[in-house]
Amino acid sequence: MEKCRYRISPRAEADLDRYARHIARDNHEAGLRLYDLARETYEMLCEIPPMGVNYHPAKQQLAGIRYVPVREYSRYLVFYKFTAQAVNIIRLLHARMDKDGWL
Repeated sequence: MEKCRYRISPRAEADLDRYARHIARDNHEAGLRLYDLARETYEMLCEIPPMGVNYHPAKQQLAGIRYVPVREYSRYLVFYKFTAQAVNIIRLLHARMDKDGWL
């Protein structure tokens, strides 16, 4: 059986960079830690892809998306879809954002 891989969309990479920079303004180490914990979360999703919560969007084209909080940074949610071959990381959004508008 082939090992699961995760693929990060350019938008999800930009989201992570933006949040890490924002956090690093007050605490450089915490900003760097967000990168590590996001990657750990992505790897965990490869081990158990259906672990996330089903997202119930208003937009039908967003059906099938799941989300899970970044470990230790629960205000940041990883939105993803998965197949037998990969976990596709779509976005990393703050919990208070209008998710349908950003996905």
